[in-house]
Amino acid sequence: MTVGDGSASSASAGEADADGYSVPTYSDAAGTSRVSGGPATRRRRTPRVSVRPVRTSNVTVTRAVLVRSSYLSRLLAHKVISASEADGARESGLTALIWNQVMSYAADAMVTVALAGTVFFSAPSEAQRGNVLLYLLMTMAPFAIVAPVIGPALDRVQHGRRWVMAGTALGRAALAIVMAMHFTDLLVLFPAALGSLVLSKAYAVIRSSAAPRLVPTNLTLVEANARLSMFGLVAAVLGGALSGVAIKATGSYPFGLCITAAAFTMTGVSALRLPKIVDALPATLRYKGDLRAARASRRRPSGLFGRLVEWTRRGFAPPVIVALQGESTLRWLAGFMTMFLAFYIESVSHGWQAVASLGALGAVSGVGNFVGTGIGTRLRMARPDLIILLCTAAAATGCVVGAVLFSLPLAIGSMLICAVSNSLSKLSLDAIIQRDVAETLRSSAFGRSETFLQLAWVLGATIALLLPSGNGRIGFIVAACVLVFVSITMSLHERALRSHRLRAQQA
Repeated sequence: MTVGDGSASSASAGEADADGYSVPTYSDAAGTSRVSGGPATRRRRTPRVSVRPVRTSNVTVTRAVLVRSSYLSRLLAHKVISASEADGARESGLTALIWNQVMSYAADAMVTVALAGTVFFSAPSEAQRGNVLLYLLMTMAPFAIVAPVIGPALDRVQHGRRWVMAGTALGRAALAIVMAMHFTDLLVLFPAALGSLVLSKAYAVIRSSAAPRLVPTNLTLVEANARLSMFGLVAAVLGGALSGVAIKATGSYPFGLCITAAAFTMTGVSALRLPKIVDALPATLRYKGDLRAARASRRRPSGLFGRLVEWTRRGFAPPVIVALQGESTLRWLAGFMTMFLAFYIESVSHGWQAVASLGALGAVSGVGNFVGTGIGTRLRMARPDLIILLCTAAAATGCVVGAVLFSLPLAIGSMLICAVSNSLSKLSLDAIIQRDVAETLRSSAFGRSETFLQLAWVLGATIALLLPSGNGRIGFIVAACVLVFVSITMSLHERALRSHRLRAQQA
């Protein structure tokens, strides 16, 4: 290559020079190619080539959907975590209890889905009713024996609540393994399911007793309970769906129960990591003298019947008793309507129509619980007694309408009203117990209330099984009579309590 006074000859664009390199080429904004070579630079028009990746429309749409789904998932996870930590819940320890309950509720729902397949639908149609009745009777009987033991024992457990919660979770994990190994043997499956149910209720009792110690200052007990319930309901839906998908994909109920055992194990580990304040004594019971005084105040009458009456009423003020009557009736209605409508749909519908109807029945139950809990998060609950009365009256109205104008869509709509009323009434009952029951008796009070509610649900489901399932109007007539009678009785009791309070204030 010759270097001269600037008039050196230049090769044409694209030609290689003597040293083997091509002459540099530049492009202006107009797309004109210029070859460097001094003042005599030549210009030529070259086509602009754009290189784009070759992709099909399906790939583009799939990638866009994945990107959008990932963004929405991250946004949803951020919203959920923020909601669990809002209002000082993270600092007080309520967030840790929320996520522990999330795992517990999800695992309980997984057990329910697995048992629904093994107990309800694995048997022939003529044997399903007998299997369900046997399960309900086995569930109903032991609660009358276990409840007097669980409540007082939990009242005495002040320093080991985290260990009790972990023990109930690990016990349910062991029972899930037992059910997975003997899921075709009803003599083993039913007692194991009963034990899991009892441990689940024990967990609910100890969680309700521990929750007030973790409530931040800017949250009320009712709002904290509603937040716990909302997260628990969402977890139950997701856990049940996960178990159903796993069982459907593998075709194995034991596999679904093994997943459930793993979930319960994680729940137990999470319970041990709860804040230590859960195990702390309340401020009013720091000294042993206070504990002895609290125990001495529990007078035990003589006689079996007297002791039974004293046990049912121990620590319960008259407003608590009336509220428990109302919520027990609504829980009875939930068991009655769920079982009656399930067998009614099975007897009058077939194929996809039956599947759609059962799906709608389950959907309205879940939606009703969500709606009732959501309403509870927005209410101040200044008068929870009145809320229970209104919920009972609303459920009675829905049953009366269903009895007069019966149809399957109207029955499912009435089920929605009952689910909303039941959920909102349960929050009100918890608020009344936490308001009117002394902390020394609160665990046993929650234990007895949960026992009564469970017995009410089982009683309603048992009565539904004994009724003919081909006539839907009969079920609504029975439900309407019970709800109307209880609503009138509660109204009279509320009026008497109000008059007593007015006379006490005037005196």
